[in-house]
Amino acid sequence: MSDEGVLVYAEYIEGMLHPVTYELMGKGRELISKLGGSVKAVIIGSGASGRAEELIHYGADEVYVYECSEGVALNTLLHKELLVSLIHEIKPKLVLYGATPWGRSLAPRVAAALRTGLTADCLDVYVTDDGSIVQVRPAFTGNIIAHIKTVTTPVMTTVRYKVFKPPKKDPSRNGKVVIREVPADVDIHHKE
Repeated sequence: MSDEGVLVYAEYIEGMLHPVTYELMGKGRELISKLGGSVKAVIIGSGASGRAEELIHYGADEVYVYECSEGVALNTLLHKELLVSLIHEIKPKLVLYGATPWGRSLAPRVAAALRTGLTADCLDVYVTDDGSIVQVRPAFTGNIIAHIKTVTTPVMTTVRYKVFKPPKKDPSRNGKVVIREVPADVDIHHKE
């Protein structure tokens, strides 16, 4: 399924981007030097299009924007459906989420729908010389650090907040903003 770059889920709740988003953008930029492809971001919510340029300034080459009303914006099933559809379309090698309460709820749903693995609460992600993506996370109550190579695609990871340095904002960066409609037939009421 996977063939191109990194997708960063930009956590956007109540008009605010979670700061982990910027850290993930910086990590995405670092990873594509070995991984290839581009850094893409997806942002979902009411007023999301107003934050797209900011994501480009922090490292995105493309930003997919799904505007939706405040009443449905904070619905994990909606976010899951939109992400699954987008991932099928753009086929990223790696999808990064913040290991926030929202990200920890959303990422497993997306991974299950895609029938791919998820490594949670990572402290690092790197690419080996052969192009494999390795995720680093604590194991056994933090006494051991595990290096995990996921064999399913895309590789999906939640990353702890404050483990990566956010990049500097670069207002001179250019990128592409793709505004998407939320499909009317997205089922956000079914049971999982």
